[in-house]
Amino acid sequence: MQIRTRLTIQFGLLVSGILVVSFMAIYYFTYLNTVEDFYDRLRSKAVSSAELLSEPKIDPQLLKVFDRSNRNLIYNENILIFNERNRLIYSNTDSLSIHVSNYWLNEIRRADQIRYRDGDYYVVGIYNKYAFGKTVVVLGAQDLYGQANLDNLRTMLAIIFLFVTAIVAFAGLVFSQRALLPISRVMNEVEGILPQNLSTRLEVPNQQDEIGRLTTTFNKLLDRIEYAFRIQKTFIANVSHELKNPLTKMSSQLEVSLLKERTQEEYRTTISSVLEDIQELSQLSNSLMELAKVSENQREMLTDRVRLDEILWDTRTNLSQSNKTYKILYAIEELPEEDTWLEIIGNATLLRTAFINLMENGCKFSDNNSVLVQLIADQKSIRIEFSDTGKGIVAEDHNLIFQPFYRGINTANVKGSGIGLSLVERIIKLHNGSIAILPNQPSGTRFVLEFLHF
Repeated sequence: MQIRTRLTIQFGLLVSGILVVSFMAIYYFTYLNTVEDFYDRLRSKAVSSAELLSEPKIDPQLLKVFDRSNRNLIYNENILIFNERNRLIYSNTDSLSIHVSNYWLNEIRRADQIRYRDGDYYVVGIYNKYAFGKTVVVLGAQDLYGQANLDNLRTMLAIIFLFVTAIVAFAGLVFSQRALLPISRVMNEVEGILPQNLSTRLEVPNQQDEIGRLTTTFNKLLDRIEYAFRIQKTFIANVSHELKNPLTKMSSQLEVSLLKERTQEEYRTTISSVLEDIQELSQLSNSLMELAKVSENQREMLTDRVRLDEILWDTRTNLSQSNKTYKILYAIEELPEEDTWLEIIGNATLLRTAFINLMENGCKFSDNNSVLVQLIADQKSIRIEFSDTGKGIVAEDHNLIFQPFYRGINTANVKGSGIGLSLVERIIKLHNGSIAILPNQPSGTRFVLEFLHF
């Protein structure tokens, strides 16, 4: 069901419900007023009849004639007057339509005045006391006039209800169509946006209403989609370039070797160079797989409680053994009061990968192949700094250095794929940490990691 139809139905049901409740209230209170008014007229007529009959000079037959000539919109009235012995002393008709028992007569004397229904008849009973005696007057009649007015009112309310409901349904359909027209326009514009024209943005007529906010949200979503597509294209282009270089080098060396006979030493040199390129290609593919695996949403990978000082020490030992020229200085400025201040919930393998990249970068870009690792821990957070003495990273590259395959202007003479820092940033964010780049004095770069305790 379309929203326009649903809104029309809901609006129609709401207005119809209000009309039903209102009309029922009107009819109910009109009915009460009609009944009360008729009982008042019956009571007045009963009192008048009793007073006339109490006069000694008034003949009962004359009173009957008077009753027939003065109905006052009281139809089929039955006037009954009883004495103290419950004997009927006056009746205005020979055919009674109401039934009066001794019980009701005694109730009238006890309460002085009562009223009740007897089929279609409204009945009032009055205990009349005057100088010559006491009588009970019972007057019953049909309110045909009031019933006709109630029937007319019910018919009129039903017609008004149907007429107003039809108008409301039509008006709801028109106004819902007008209200949803901007959404239809937005839908048509969104359908026209293809991967080839992701730079297109929706027009925002009014940023204050809901449609304007929805359009703004769509534009922000398009910004993120365009950025993702751009990153994907850049990533694919960089991957193609990085894969093409070692493959081209290997192919060229092998083709040159096949042009003529070579000495055993020349073949050995060529094979060693090709193996080096293969290792570079293997390292690149492993980095790409690790980069694809690590995401901020993969919190299920964080299963253990790990100590960062132990991971740093193991990483330093392994990296020093694999490359004897690297010098990794490790320092803890102040021992924490509690060992738990050095622990976080994380994945030791991923953290070791991040620390290796930062240590290796520090050693590669320092003139003396050294990096200083400092650890500071307190009750609130753990802070780790990696400081090198290289040329440093220019300020313009600080916002770009964590993008895959991006390499700064000072890294042209050092081998690398530009994936390491991007992988480090993802691992740190996965562990609810932060990474920042600061200049090192007097030269070099300082990477600052911070993990908060929760």
